[in-house]
Amino acid sequence: MPPEPIPEAARLAALPRLPRDEDGPVFAEPWQAQAFALAVKLSEQGHFTWSEWATALSYELAAAATRGEPDLDGSHYFHHWLAALERIVIDKGLANQHSLAARKDAWEDAYRHTPHGSPVELGSLSFRQLVVRADGRAVEVLQRRAHVSYCFSGCCCGRTDRGYAPVPADTFKDEWLRRKLRKTVHLTKAACLGPCALANVASLMFDGRSMWFHSVDSPRHVRLIFDYVEMMIRADRFLPPPTELKSYAFNFYDWDTRQGS
Repeated sequence: MPPEPIPEAARLAALPRLPRDEDGPVFAEPWQAQAFALAVKLSEQGHFTWSEWATALSYELAAAATRGEPDLDGSHYFHHWLAALERIVIDKGLANQHSLAARKDAWEDAYRHTPHGSPVELGSLSFRQLVVRADGRAVEVLQRRAHVSYCFSGCCCGRTDRGYAPVPADTFKDEWLRRKLRKTVHLTKAACLGPCALANVASLMFDGRSMWFHSVDSPRHVRLIFDYVEMMIRADRFLPPPTELKSYAFNFYDWDTRQGS
């Protein structure tokens, strides 16, 4: 069973050089309070004693001083707090270096791809895969439900100089962002997808099934494709294309033909 919670005064007194005032700990930023609360919660749940935590934190502070980086004004205190937290959860088997590194990469990726002014969200943790690269670095991959690719500036699609219709490229990206599908659907602006005689071409993968569309020449066609994607997401399964898209749909692969033979 988890140990009895340590009184607040005793808990704070055990911590070396904790930034505090008469009301308790002082946090300069929200993440510092979150890191503090996480250490408290893990200790209360019995994953480590508060004495063990104080020792781990003291070690990080001493190591920083040995490196010539003493935290004289307390401005980096919670950076050392995080380092101690990472060390102790690894030592206690609550996480490993690969998973921690992958989670950091996932947050960095989410930050880089979040529009300015929007909250950064990591997305569902249920659909992620931990992949170890050839160099040994672990990367946490956010898995998508679908993949939309559209041909652009290859040998035919969008080549108005060769008599082909322009590709509504801006609409693909605008609809993808407006519908907030970035973490569910991957969007690729590709070169030649083929077949060239059917330009402009777009490809859709959903739940391992492939669907292709030709003559995607207008914003209306793009919106119909994204309507179709959202229809399948709501149904939680692959569906045949709706009536408005049937005349534009084809299969570039021979799977259906071989399965029926």
